[in-house]
Amino acid sequence: MFDGKKVTVVIPAYNEEGSIAKVISDFKSLNLIDEVIVVSNNSTDNTRELAKASGAKVLNEPRQGYGFALQRGLMDASGDIIILTEADDSFYATDIHKLLAYIRDVDLVLGTRTTKELLHEGAKMDWFLLYGNIFLAKLIQFCFWGRCRLTDVGCTFRAITRVALKRFLDNLYIGGPHFSPHMIIEAIKVGTSIVEIPVNYKARVGESKITTNRKKSFMVGLRMLKIIFDAYIWRVRMLS
Repeated sequence: MFDGKKVTVVIPAYNEEGSIAKVISDFKSLNLIDEVIVVSNNSTDNTRELAKASGAKVLNEPRQGYGFALQRGLMDASGDIIILTEADDSFYATDIHKLLAYIRDVDLVLGTRTTKELLHEGAKMDWFLLYGNIFLAKLIQFCFWGRCRLTDVGCTFRAITRVALKRFLDNLYIGGPHFSPHMIIEAIKVGTSIVEIPVNYKARVGESKITTNRKKSFMVGLRMLKIIFDAYIWRVRMLS
């Protein structure tokens, strides 16, 4: 628990048998976590079995998609504070202390992987992904006229209070890899207070399913751009 509040960690996973046990163990070792939920997104390897053996609650999300897996985890989480993270061991579990330190003051704490000093060798963040994330993040910031400071749209290491999540959980619908900015935008729409903090980002275990090559990354970016454009149109209509 943290400050007397139950903490749930949600981990979406698709064929992450090489890292899932370590990720769960790292978070559970902090003695802050009351519940770990692994959402297996139709994994065909030993992800489910290893997650169960490591003490996680394992769910299956039949709708294929990163966003669908996260939504399932958010809906089933019982914690007062919900942490989203990755199954690929690209984040340090100890950085949860940073998220929890700020969740005392705001509703949603976002990690950012754009701090050079915290980018580790082998991290999946070349110049194309780095500046693409910054560009799209600043577009969101512009669309909502500085409601929050953003530098990264794709970092899913984040913490949110259950109270805040309930205000927009039913508005989440995107199932693909462009879910991350969608969640940020829906949170902003309902007045969620947001802070972004730097987190460590290291080499992942195994192959990325989302940014396997430059073309695939570009297509994900285009989908994110459309989400942001739609949000801008919504914002203009609300003000007109």
